[in-house]
Amino acid sequence: MRSWRSWLIVCVVPVLFMPVIGVITSYGVLFEQLESQLFGGAAVTGWIGSVAYGLLCLASPLSTPLFLRFGHRKVSLCGVVLCSASLLTTSFVPHIAYMFFTYSLLYGLGANFVFNASINLVGAHFQHRHRSLACCLASTGFAFGTLVMNPVTEAILSAVGLRNTYRILAAVILVKGVLCCCAFVAPPDGNSDTASDDSHDRHDETRTLAKPCDKDDIAATEKLMEQTDTSKGETSSETNSTSTKEGKEKKTSHLQSVFRRKVWTNPGFLLWIFANVVLCLSLLFPFFHLIKYMTTLGIPENRGVIVASVAGFAELAGRLLCGVLGDILPFPKAYLFPAAALVMAVDTFSCLLITTFTGMIIYALVIGLCTAIITCLVYVVNSELFGLENVDSTWPFSIGSQGLGGVIGPTIAGAIYDRTGAYSTLFYVGGGLLSLSSALLLAAILLRNAMPLTEGTSSDSGHLTQNIVLGEDRHHTFQITEKVTTV
Repeated sequence: MRSWRSWLIVCVVPVLFMPVIGVITSYGVLFEQLESQLFGGAAVTGWIGSVAYGLLCLASPLSTPLFLRFGHRKVSLCGVVLCSASLLTTSFVPHIAYMFFTYSLLYGLGANFVFNASINLVGAHFQHRHRSLACCLASTGFAFGTLVMNPVTEAILSAVGLRNTYRILAAVILVKGVLCCCAFVAPPDGNSDTASDDSHDRHDETRTLAKPCDKDDIAATEKLMEQTDTSKGETSSETNSTSTKEGKEKKTSHLQSVFRRKVWTNPGFLLWIFANVVLCLSLLFPFFHLIKYMTTLGIPENRGVIVASVAGFAELAGRLLCGVLGDILPFPKAYLFPAAALVMAVDTFSCLLITTFTGMIIYALVIGLCTAIITCLVYVVNSELFGLENVDSTWPFSIGSQGLGGVIGPTIAGAIYDRTGAYSTLFYVGGGLLSLSSALLLAAILLRNAMPLTEGTSSDSGHLTQNIVLGEDRHHTFQITEKVTTV
């Protein structure tokens, strides 16, 4: 029976994400005021926002060892404090150049600490059943943050000005963040499927997981463990002499668990990382100049804002849909990635033929739904492809590769438009990169099937198989939860 604490975390995480992520996605609302009051050009002001957005994902290899060492709650709280301090110090800067440190670096790191630790905590509580539902519901904070924080930030800005807006947002993030993080509880020992913070008796759990015919094996194991305990008592001095060494090794094991050689020598994983960079490199191409592009079609700017809002609502609906259907799909969820990229490529090319407001609404709906698939299922698909036992060493770089593409993409988009002066070139390049990423993602999945990263995966028939024992089958698996050693 799933503990209510696990579902409480799923409900709390979107509330936490809403202001923290919403400040990043509502950066455009403050863009004009930052240019005029802090003497920043368009390029510099844009870079400040892009770096913060990129660090939201790129800093995952840094935050992952931290929450493995200190726990999810402490790292999330540290991220909340960093975000709040970032906005508070930004409100006092005399020139926009200082924001590269006070906002881009501090806020980007703080937002990553909150995001990475929180989403991993949800995944740790839901390793088997309802994993897609839990992760997708938690990620709705991104969409809610975009939809809610844009008008809220604009209202605060018009009422109290730029600097006081940052101070108010700093207070909101600190209060809401601390309250939300108080609800975080660590998953049970070993990140097991039970979602209670209380420790269960492993001895009794082992008995429930064993078949009746395995009782003799259990009795023999218990006897061996008793003999081992006796031997440990007789050789306590030897054990104590090695405990210091083991403690030092444990401190470095968290970092080693993130940077594993076997992961970085796996061709399927390397191609998956590269494919995600290409995917997110082109993911922001259509959105970056969408409203301005619509004005060249004769569509008023206020209607362009409506189209952008429709894309946001479609992304929110897509996240909820992925959560509901993700755990019951008859095929591996990894194949949704190349399919979504291909649909987005076709939709981007079709945008060049659209000249009406209705057509742009349809375009935004398709883009929003496909974006939801790519952004909210990263953790689930990553663990499906490379195994839960490798999630600490694969997930940070999967999400980090998307952040890298998100930083470089807008820069390339701006350079293409400045050189050509035509939006058509922008959409041709974006559609081409989306098509390429679709082929690369499919190739990465097939290569992973041929050369699986773990023994728990199979390449038979070119299909993914489950890395975890599910349902009633787990009752037919004999597990030993204690390490038995001999002296």
